[in-house]
Amino acid sequence: MKKLLLILCLVMVPLHAFGEETEANGDKEYQELLTKSPFNKLYPKQLAPAAADYFGQWNKALFKEGPIASKEARLVAVSASVAMKCEYCIKAQVVLAKQAGASDDEIKAAIQIAAEVARFSMLLYGNEFSHEELDKILEKMTQAPKK
Repeated sequence: MKKLLLILCLVMVPLHAFGEETEANGDKEYQELLTKSPFNKLYPKQLAPAAADYFGQWNKALFKEGPIASKEARLVAVSASVAMKCEYCIKAQVVLAKQAGASDDEIKAAIQIAAEVARFSMLLYGNEFSHEELDKILEKMTQAPKK
């Protein structure tokens, strides 16, 4: 029995040391991620590497190489940020929209669009406007002009 306990102790020491080394390496990698971007601290340590990679990829795909030009994509992001009422998002997207070439007036228009869509949405919802009524109006609005 004593031999079995001795063998178990000898086996456990290296395994325990290995676990600490792995954890130390994980902490080092995590600290490097935090140095690269403070956004990485928003995620659990286990997800931070994947989240950082994803963040870089979608930013590039949507705002640099996406199907919508960079300035217009940032203006959409301004409008969405306003609709969500996210003060962090608004600040960031306004700065990035200006960097992408958006003027103050274009940014104000994006904000106004969010406000008008929200306002009209409340009017429709509050007055229980039907989908049938909306379909009739949309049909008229989308008809080609008569010559």
